[in-house]
Amino acid sequence: MLINNLRDIFINEAYSINLTNNKIYINNYEKLISITDNQIIIKISNFNIIIKGTNFKIVKMFDKEILFNGQIESLIYNYK
Repeated sequence: MLINNLRDIFINEAYSINLTNNKIYINNYEKLISITDNQIIIKISNFNIIIKGTNFKIVKMFDKEILFNGQIESLIYNYK
């Protein structure tokens, strides 16, 4: 019972951002605003995420899911 409750909490998140070595996975974003070699801007509900770095490339893109490769230098939450 406890495991099912914990799984429901994590599965029902409105969005998720996973950062690993040179990879960025974002789930349930609203809009890809901009992508260049050194900056990605993505809208998620009431804020934008600005990711700065180098050599960004889209690896996979599905409905509201996106995976990037690149060297991450900073991640900024810009609340509107």
